[in-house]
Amino acid sequence: MRSTLVDNFVHEDQMEKFVSYLRVSTDRQGKSGLGLEAQRHQVEQHLNSVGGDLVSELVEVESGKRNNRPKLHEAIALSSPLYSPLDFWFL
Repeated sequence: MRSTLVDNFVHEDQMEKFVSYLRVSTDRQGKSGLGLEAQRHQVEQHLNSVGGDLVSELVEVESGKRNNRPKLHEAIALSSPLYSPLDFWFL
């Protein structure tokens, strides 16, 4: 299963800022680029629809069954200082 995390935060008079977290379950999916490219495309479409700005993209090849996902923790940490909401998209 692939998942995408998009985290957004808003500052007055500024564009919405986003952090994307892209994940594929297997090394084969990650190397093929198909899963990641589809996720990037979805993030890009969302950014275009809301006029958002991607400030960081984090990519991970890791099973959804494992809880130890360093890039997911990094994505959450990037938003924590700003107390921003997290939007989860599952593709």
